[in-house]
Amino acid sequence: MTSSGSFDPEAKEQELLAEATSWDISNPAGPEPGDIPTVDVGPYFATGANVDLQLVADTLRHACEEVGFYQLVGHQIPEPLIADTFEWSRRFHDLDLATKQKINLDNPDWPVSTVGYMPVGERRLPRRAKGNLNEAFLLKGDRGVDYGDNQWLPEQDLPGFRAAIEEYGRAVSDLALRLLPVYAVALDLDRDFFAPAFETPFWRLRFTHYPPFAPNEDDEFGIAPHVDTTFFTLLLQDSPGLVIHSAQRDQWIKAPRSENAFVVNSGELLKQWSNDRFLSTRHFANNSVAGQSRYSIPFFFNATADYPMACLPSCHDEQNPPKYPTINYLQSQAVVQGE
Repeated sequence: MTSSGSFDPEAKEQELLAEATSWDISNPAGPEPGDIPTVDVGPYFATGANVDLQLVADTLRHACEEVGFYQLVGHQIPEPLIADTFEWSRRFHDLDLATKQKINLDNPDWPVSTVGYMPVGERRLPRRAKGNLNEAFLLKGDRGVDYGDNQWLPEQDLPGFRAAIEEYGRAVSDLALRLLPVYAVALDLDRDFFAPAFETPFWRLRFTHYPPFAPNEDDEFGIAPHVDTTFFTLLLQDSPGLVIHSAQRDQWIKAPRSENAFVVNSGELLKQWSNDRFLSTRHFANNSVAGQSRYSIPFFFNATADYPMACLPSCHDEQNPPKYPTINYLQSQAVVQGE
């Protein structure tokens, strides 16, 4: 694929599927110091000063060019809000199946697609031959799509749930927007470069429950090996279970978990936008603790859905021409995956 050609999202999806089935995910190693760098945005968020922005951008650049993942601290989302959000996710998933199925993802009468409840065993997000061993509640936002357009349980089924989820959604959306200057400076761009692209960002928020059982076969996963289709993803997890592929070590490693830290990874759209400068790292997840549930809360963040993403000016020159055509989110393989 070249910058002068067209982008075929179905072909890209088939390429990703073929790659995923070829990955040897056996015997992931334990983490070593430096496997997943830590990026502390606290000083920059506190001052907004260019000197602090440059320092954190330098750290983020290394993480995204060499690893594709990092742990985010200093993010200013209050610890009680994080704890409460996990508790609301547990309360939702503790409901009986019939109640959750009221807002099934495939509700034919709901005008907004792929929002609501997705039961255990689905073969999408990511799309795979075998179902993923998790269940999830999903919502999204976009131009013309706000919280009220998502599927919600009747208030009497889980009083307070919607208000709590919306509070967290607003907090993590604001965090994602505050990170954009860091990404811009890390890519040698003006700090406000990404502002026009994210005037009305497309995002998806997923509350995932991995029930307390272990996969029985090599090709069964809590969520199957994949790369994200995002600009970036902000992940909270209540226990270990994430496994990533380390390009530096050329092996799968078990990602560490730090209390109240986000695990952040760049996705395919940022990889293409940056002309492969920033990595999009393969990963999967399982419930790694026998006898108990695992919960994770990923926030998938993208530019305005129809914003044209031409190769970033700092990421190409005569010796390194653009590798990809200009596309927007709606033309990406994310749509093929069922977004």
